[in-house]
Amino acid sequence: MNRILIALLIASIFIACDSNIESDLDKLISKRDSLETVIEDLNIQITELDTSNIKESALISVETLSRGKFEHYFEVQGIVEARNNVTIVSEIPALIKKIHVQEGQRVNKGSLLVTLDNAMLLNQIEELRTKMKLATFVYEKRKNLREENIGSELDYEIALNNKESLERSLETAQTQLSKTKITAPYDGVVDNIYPREGEIAGPQFPMIRFVSLGNVNIKVDVPESYLAKIKKGDEVEVSFPDLGISHVSKISQKGRFIKPLNRTFIITINLPHDENLLPNLIGVVKIKDFEKNDALLIKQENIMQDSEGRNYVFRVIEDNGKSKAQKVFIESGQSYLEYTYIVDGLSANDLIVAEGARSIIDGETVRWNQ
Repeated sequence: MNRILIALLIASIFIACDSNIESDLDKLISKRDSLETVIEDLNIQITELDTSNIKESALISVETLSRGKFEHYFEVQGIVEARNNVTIVSEIPALIKKIHVQEGQRVNKGSLLVTLDNAMLLNQIEELRTKMKLATFVYEKRKNLREENIGSELDYEIALNNKESLERSLETAQTQLSKTKITAPYDGVVDNIYPREGEIAGPQFPMIRFVSLGNVNIKVDVPESYLAKIKKGDEVEVSFPDLGISHVSKISQKGRFIKPLNRTFIITINLPHDENLLPNLIGVVKIKDFEKNDALLIKQENIMQDSEGRNYVFRVIEDNGKSKAQKVFIESGQSYLEYTYIVDGLSANDLIVAEGARSIIDGETVRWNQ
């Protein structure tokens, strides 16, 4: 019995001790939580008082959007062609007696280029003239006799036919004689001489390539997608990189046929007189295919894209007396050189972040040099 009483006494003592321990632990936990709250409040006060931890506003540059005229151009290459570029041949077969010009020589219209041997033609003409005298004499005699009703009508007709035939032969021979002197068809340059003196010339043999410099045009192949955007009379700029020159001209002709192989059509541009423009020279033609007046313009470098391919810019707004960057998604139109025109999303006089746009985030405070 005594042992049971002793065990109960010891158990009660342990229970009393456990209760005291739990009470002390609860007090300590409450005190710890209170101290943590005080420490957090003190840290906030310290942070507010410590100016070294204040983040400085991001330094940027801004541009003001404005409206203006937007023009878009595309470029195509073309080949210069001489409008007067011919290969001269002899109309009659004859020996080349004298070539009066040299390659590269400039000549005026009507200048003598080549003389052909005319000895045979001169002999032929002299012979025809002799026959012509006799034929004319016979014809006059037959005519007089016929008027007096002497002689037959047949004799008269034979004499007349003989005389007219010789006249035509003489005229043909004299025309051929004139063709023994080959002259320049217009002002130009002797580009190439094919035969040599002493060789035979004829209709089947090219003799001289003759070019009229300065009277040239350029032809270019334009994709059919521009067919409705180009018309005769449109102003274009033609540049020649190898010469370092350019000319402003107009489309003089627009083709009426689409090439099936490359789906292009031809336009022709007449060029002003310039002796530096040689046939087959490559030129670059700049053609305007779009124009918009009063377009809202922005520099391409100020437009960015997100991971989904959407275009956006940062616009500067005022928020509680502070300048902040606002991310604005935009719809853009065509671009040319450094500018793009805006279809939707922005307005004229908006301030757009230029330099520094890629190092800021939406809502960040910004500053710039006024």
